[in-house]
Amino acid sequence: MSPQISLITPVFNGEAHLRRCVESIVTAAEGYCVELILVDDGSTDGTPEVALALAEEHDWIRYLRQPNGGPSSARNAGLELARGKYVGFVDSDDCVMPSYVSTLVETCADSPEIIVFGYERRLLRDAVTVHAPKPSVHVDESDRLLSNVSGDRELFWFPWTKLFRADVIREIRFNESLRLGEDTIFNLQTVAKASVIVRIPQVLYSHTETAGSLSSPTYKKRLMENMDEHFSARLRVHEQLGQDIVGPVRMDVCKYYLGHIVPWLLSNAMRMRKQEQIAELSRVRASTLVTTCFEWNENIGGSRGLSLMLYLLRFRMLRLLRWLLSARLNSGTGSSGGAA
Repeated sequence: MSPQISLITPVFNGEAHLRRCVESIVTAAEGYCVELILVDDGSTDGTPEVALALAEEHDWIRYLRQPNGGPSSARNAGLELARGKYVGFVDSDDCVMPSYVSTLVETCADSPEIIVFGYERRLLRDAVTVHAPKPSVHVDESDRLLSNVSGDRELFWFPWTKLFRADVIREIRFNESLRLGEDTIFNLQTVAKASVIVRIPQVLYSHTETAGSLSSPTYKKRLMENMDEHFSARLRVHEQLGQDIVGPVRMDVCKYYLGHIVPWLLSNAMRMRKQEQIAELSRVRASTLVTTCFEWNENIGGSRGLSLMLYLLRFRMLRLLRWLLSARLNSGTGSSGGAA
């Protein structure tokens, strides 16, 4: 019998936390027809031994090992194997709540294409924040939803706060050329194909924020090239849907990239050696996403600080921009971005 739900867990060097993650899924899945696909993305620690032991303990856990290719590659490998009517993703250092499977199976009864649910976010020093969607149902609203990507994080961020009907994502895969923000593009493509999207308020997932991820104070190589490809990938989604990049869509694209991604790129430039910062700021100014959004000339609003940064960038006042960014970083109000 085909499983009701296939869960995909990519793991890289997850020896320390993989068993805790899987045991939370085992508890939630008791009494239901579920499969869990563990995709080991070339781990060099004891992950294979832990994963193989878990697969031996539970015949519905499948284990695949592949050369290291990144989270997108691992998730795509899991998608190729998934047999369930619905597919979800669980990161290997996270956990699901005991009611995760029962609540989702109940919600699946009406066959929505996407189910969006709540999650808790465990931050460093044990602080916890809870994010719970307001209950709602979207029917044939993809055009409107895709015009508000910048304002709808619960729908367009993260793959693990959602359950996807398998037939909708059969032709969709994570973009393996992206190392950051690939989940947003995947979600955009799925929303573009979905007729019915359900949001439920239940908090079903526990996400652990790890040190040293996107907000770490180190320079991220090829971040700008990654976000240029992200920008192009987003435009392709709208074009494939037949949406012209005008009006609300264009405004939202500019809000997303100028208001969210550009501050991240500027902050990243300031993590370089001082003698390299101006050249990096110049590269940001010449990027496809910045050049295109400035040519569209949309007024995205935002804070005075953001407006000033964009003004200096637009008119290539890069030394003044560097001074402003340095002052903001030294005062602890730096222009960091987040997951894309």
